[in-house]
Amino acid sequence: MSEARSGSVNVKIYDREYAIRSSEDPHRLAELCRELDKRMREISERSRSVDTLKVAVLTALSLTDELMRCREALQKMDETVGRRSLECVTMLDRFL
Repeated sequence: MSEARSGSVNVKIYDREYAIRSSEDPHRLAELCRELDKRMREISERSRSVDTLKVAVLTALSLTDELMRCREALQKMDETVGRRSLECVTMLDRFL
């Protein structure tokens, strides 16, 4: 990773270099790119594909699946916390 010009960071993902403009922390951006590179290489090994576009699409699908599962789990936890909170309030109301 290197800073090309103000607000732009050069990164390497799956053996290709990109100049990415971002107002975010360049170190975090580099970390995200390393994780993406790692995931793409894992997908490439599992799928035995060398087609960069195919690997990128399969990686995007994998990450989207993970994101949706996290959102669903978060929603279930939120519902559980809401239900438990209501139960606690009901119990407190009985005692007060």
